[in-house]
Amino acid sequence: MSEAPRFQPPRFGTDGVRGRAGEPPMDAETLRRIGAALGVWLQREGGADKKVLIGNDGRASAEWILAALVGGLNATEVTAIDVGLLTTPALAYLTRREPVQAGIMISASHNPADDNGIKIFGHDGAKLPDAAEREIEQLTETVSFTPGDRLRVKPRRELTDHYLEHLANLFPALDLGGRRVVLDAAHGGGSRLGPALLRGFGAEVIEVGCAPDGHNINAGVGALHPGHVARAVLANHARLGISLDGDGDRGIFVDETGTVRDGDEVMMVLAIDRMRRGQLPGNTLVATVMSNLGLHHALRRHGITVVVTPVGDRAVVQAMRAGGYGLGGEQSGHIVFAGDAAYTGDGLYTALQLLSLPGALQDGLARLFSEFRRYPQVLINVQVARKPPLDQVPAVQTAIQAVETALAGDGRVLLRYSGTERLCRVMVEGQDAATVQAHAERLAAAVREALA
Repeated sequence: MSEAPRFQPPRFGTDGVRGRAGEPPMDAETLRRIGAALGVWLQREGGADKKVLIGNDGRASAEWILAALVGGLNATEVTAIDVGLLTTPALAYLTRREPVQAGIMISASHNPADDNGIKIFGHDGAKLPDAAEREIEQLTETVSFTPGDRLRVKPRRELTDHYLEHLANLFPALDLGGRRVVLDAAHGGGSRLGPALLRGFGAEVIEVGCAPDGHNINAGVGALHPGHVARAVLANHARLGISLDGDGDRGIFVDETGTVRDGDEVMMVLAIDRMRRGQLPGNTLVATVMSNLGLHHALRRHGITVVVTPVGDRAVVQAMRAGGYGLGGEQSGHIVFAGDAAYTGDGLYTALQLLSLPGALQDGLARLFSEFRRYPQVLINVQVARKPPLDQVPAVQTAIQAVETALAGDGRVLLRYSGTERLCRVMVEGQDAATVQAHAERLAAAVREALA
């Protein structure tokens, strides 16, 4: 008789644990172990009555994933509180607000509906530090528990109202009466919160992608597909278009001219506005290596420094905390604010920030974005079979050196692996679009030949 396969502990990536729902690490057994491991980790801190908030972004698999997590938590004497459909930033806020020790968001962000994942937050609403995640990974291998016959989970869907009240209180002067706003929630976590929030400020909301059925999240809608919103903005003469990703922690925006604006452009206008008001600590913005050179050039003209980090909001937050900076983010639309937003990316909060900019409602946002001059940038995702350190792949290094020599200092090359998929992301930036495309294809071919 063959032995049962040995349990493989999950590995937390750049944004939690993620994968195809039903397959390791997103299978019921692994998730029960994660729940139990988190419970043990929380119990080590001492005290009684440990509680964990759990929310989801609307995927069909969320129901059984919730049950698996709760089974592990209950077995370690931790109470689970189900807040239902909401965004990741809403879950993070409620974890800070409520008397709980942790929060778990069931979401795979921008991934297709068949995927899912979990993000774990501490009692302060921040993602767990790397050391805590490593400890939970190890505990999944050794934790001993017996799931009970009945799950003990308290439904508290009304808690999401506190998040809406929180944002309303942060923008007391914002009046969207008589204004149209297009919102695409990607059929995800913001599908109910987003329209309710904007209508609370008096806006007429044109809904796109706000009807989740468990299987349509990110399906041709949301932050990866802002064209729907651009067309709706023009058709409805809207003041702003908002495209959230599945869990609402980032947004891509469309101004009144129907022009799509990504995170780099949003960071530019917010940084310049804050600097003018003396609210940009150190006159510094934190951005990742993926941000366009156009952002650097635009901010340099205003005396604003850009601190560059690796990809991922975790790296942005770490740099912001270390330097005492107040604003940072990613080209993908994940904008991070210190202060009221507590270093949590929130597409809806960012939208309210844009709508509150001087003249935004009267004159529109297009004029504020007009200063941005984008360098042509090409990003190619190459499927790989393995992920050795790229600096140890001679053929790839030779190709990189050749492209960098050709760019002659007026552009840049970036190759990195995806933290959640078997992909190598090849990015080239420079002055001429055709040349950049050719360089990117050359590098992609080198990666494909060496690693596919």
